[in-house]
Amino acid sequence: MKAISTCLVFVLILSTAAIYAGAAPQAGAQQQAQEEKVFEGALVRIDTNAKMLTVKGTDDKEWQFTYTDETQVMGPDRSIQGLAGKSGAALKITYRVEQGKNHATRIEVASPEN
Repeated sequence: MKAISTCLVFVLILSTAAIYAGAAPQAGAQQQAQEEKVFEGALVRIDTNAKMLTVKGTDDKEWQFTYTDETQVMGPDRSIQGLAGKSGAALKITYRVEQGKNHATRIEVASPEN
């Protein structure tokens, strides 16, 4: 009877370990999807209705970024509306890729050089 109890405890421990081991890769994948990246380029246009920025990188490839009201804007105007009409402004965008879209979490506007 004692041997059966010991075996059951052992099986329970192994089962628990297997469950946690199976959950670890999923957590890692979620964390990787939430990992922030940085992109630098020149502003091409802003669509305030769609809340989307188009920015051209150093390789002349255009990238699109969505933004929300929670997106931090750092620079002289400190607002997305302040970027309107500033095509060509140098931007540094911190973003996450979520559901296949680039979501800007922070937009830094380079101050114009004198």
